Order: sequence, then structure tokens, then C-alpha cells
Amino acid sequence: MPRNPKAMRLIAAAGLTMAASGCMMQQTPRAVEQLPLAPAAQTKELAELKDALDGRTPMTAILAGGPKTEQIVPLKGMGYAQVAGQPGKTTNEKRLMAIRAARLEAMRDLAEQIHGLHISSTSTVNDMVLRSDYIRGVVEGQIRGARTTAINPKSADTFEVVLTLDADVVRYIVRAAKKGL
Repeated sequence: MPRNPKAMRLIAAAGLTMAASGCMMQQTPRAVEQLPLAPAAQTKELAELKDALDGRTPMTAILAGGPKTEQIVPLKGMGYAQVAGQPGKTTNEKRLMAIRAARLEAMRDLAEQIHGLHISSTSTVNDMVLRSDYIRGVVEGQIRGARTTAINPKSADTFEVVLTLDADVVRYIVRAAKKGL
């Protein structure tokens, strides 16, 4: 055992570094590995699906049949808005505002597909009775390159807007996400 204090500190630091790196290298176990000995078919299928989804990004899809290959698919976001509830003096102003509101909702739909949805909830139980249950969903992110592919009047009072992110844009997003940009 070395009696030099510098050498002792160096050995201690090296030991702590190796211990910490060993902790960081642990991977979370796969769902299939956590199944009981004789799982139901539905439980096993659900665990396999979870493992498959954990290994994928939201923008890729597995083609059915043949060998598993990944294909980047375009993403579509849809939004709806009513004309009557919009501010404006004339019917045409209200229609334009409804189309704008539907477009923003379609953007939110795309952002949810790309960035995900953050859910927070609070439940209050008093005397073993549920008194209140509050659930909040938040979508946050930037959408660039979305094209308006359709503006459809669904009824006399409702508009639908469809936005699309082309496969090339989605491929760029996937590449950037994999690089950690």
C-alpha cells in the first residue's frame, strides 16, 4: 500500500470513477425480461410492443411483412375550428379566423407527434373518497417545414386544416434526434 498521500488520492479517485461509470452503464431491463414465468398471450404481446416502441423514434414505422425495415413516413396534423365562435365583424372574417385556429391546432397535433405530450395530474382523496382529479397536458416544440395540404369545410360552421411534414423533413428530424442536436 503506497504511503504517498497524492498516490492514495489518485487511487481513490480512480476507484470512484470506475464505480460511477459502472452505475451509468446499467441499462433499463426490457419489458420482455420482466415478464412472469407463464404470462398471458396478451401480456407477452404488450411487453414485446413496448420494447419495440422503446427502440423506435415516433417518426418511424416498421413495414409489415418480410424482413423488418424502417421507412420514414410523412407526418400529418389535423385541426378543426368552428366559425361561429370566432371573433370578427363579418362572416368572412370569422371564416378566416376559424381557418387560422384550425391551422394552429394542426400545428399542435404535429408538435405532439414529434415532441410528445407532457402529462401532469393531481388527485385529492379525503376520507377515502376522491374529491378532485386534475389532469393537464402540455405540448411544446417548434414546427418548421409544415405544408398546408388541405383546407376543407366540414359543415356550414366547421373547417378542417391538414398540415403535412414531408418524409425528407421527418428524416432530417430523426437524424438530428439521433445525433442529440
